[in-house]
Amino acid sequence: MISVAVNQERTEAQLSITPDPENLDTISADQLVAVLKKNNVVAGISKKNLFAIRDKFNHDPTKAVSALIARGLPKKPVVQHNYKFHFKTGKNIGKLQSSDQIDYKNKGTIKFFKPEEVLLEIILGQNGTPGRLIDGSAIKNEPLKPLLRYKTGSGVTLDEDDTRLIYKVATAGLPILNDDKLEISETFHLDGDVDLETGHIKFEGPIEISGNLLSGFHIISNANIFVGKTVSGSIRTKANLSSSGGIIGSETEKIAVGGDLICEYISTANNIQTGGSITVSKHIINSHIIAGKTVSCQEMITGDSKVVAFLGVTCGELGSDEGSHTTIETGGALDLHERIKKIDEFMEPLITQSIAMVDKLGLQVLMKKDTSSLPEEERPEAEKTLKQYLEIEENVARLKQKKSELEEKVEAGLRARITVKKCAHPGATIKIGLENYVVERSISGPIEFFLDKDSKVITFERLT
Repeated sequence: MISVAVNQERTEAQLSITPDPENLDTISADQLVAVLKKNNVVAGISKKNLFAIRDKFNHDPTKAVSALIARGLPKKPVVQHNYKFHFKTGKNIGKLQSSDQIDYKNKGTIKFFKPEEVLLEIILGQNGTPGRLIDGSAIKNEPLKPLLRYKTGSGVTLDEDDTRLIYKVATAGLPILNDDKLEISETFHLDGDVDLETGHIKFEGPIEISGNLLSGFHIISNANIFVGKTVSGSIRTKANLSSSGGIIGSETEKIAVGGDLICEYISTANNIQTGGSITVSKHIINSHIIAGKTVSCQEMITGDSKVVAFLGVTCGELGSDEGSHTTIETGGALDLHERIKKIDEFMEPLITQSIAMVDKLGLQVLMKKDTSSLPEEERPEAEKTLKQYLEIEENVARLKQKKSELEEKVEAGLRARITVKKCAHPGATIKIGLENYVVERSISGPIEFFLDKDSKVITFERLT
């Protein structure tokens, strides 16, 4: 008896022959094929197995035989295009903390891409091929989805071959994906406020904010920062900061600027420091600020304010007619004096070593930088000493140059002037270097306070 077993997926068929004691006739291949057709097995038939099972049974009709007689053709699956973005294309809700709480303010650093870094890699897909069942029907394959080929905008290049597309950075900045166009913006732009929706802003390049920087949030950058409205949070940048609004500070918020700061006003800010100058178009009230160069305030510096500017201060009014604890400091060079002192301490043993080497080698050798005049047996040691001497002299010269630069800065600080255009009110304190001057009566401007070189006291003169 001939039987066929087909699996449920109709991908394989098993052919079996069992002995029939009442019929010991041989079986032909056509008989087997007829049974397969009756069971709807018409594709993927193995002729080799078909003839083998026939011959095996005919050789000994008393034994049952069985073999895999047909197998379908599996489909070759389609490989879809694989898009590997190397930058975030979605929003980060915040940082998960160890207590299973989310810090919604901390959404991570906005990556600043540099030239030749990869933005997007597309591994090209491949079409599949349909399969076939043993009943002859086809196994359909899903189609290959159309390739989304992104356009290259400003700052983006495309390298491609038969297997992939690679989008790279040409000019440093922030990747921007607008629909099907990929481009680089050198500046991070935010239309709105820095708040819980945006979280802190950390970006290596320039940052432009159209709205406010709210209290409790911070902006960090290595480049220029612009805030369109009020700054109430913290900022740290190695470059410049400008704000169309003012700065409203607190005990906790800090502004640290490597370059210059420009804003409309400064109020209740206790932690503002710049390496450059500060320019304020209105007033400074109840604030403590430090500028590496100058401070210019168009209107008044008043209230419990302390303004430290190494190279000078200019303002409309100083203090107030109601009295205020306003202090202006310029030319403060304690840190410079400390640096000069350390240079002297470092140079002293070097100079002592140098003098000892002069005595050892002699002026002739040192002036010519040549040991050939010495006895031959002394030359190796002399060469070594001469090399050490020249290295010490080079280091001493470098230190003296640095000391000279610092001393020039100290002198520049002592030449700093405080200019008051309208009025200096009683109670205001002016400090230049180590000298103090307290305004005891109203002094109409324009006037300029300075440290008199001869008397070493602070005085003032009226400007015409």
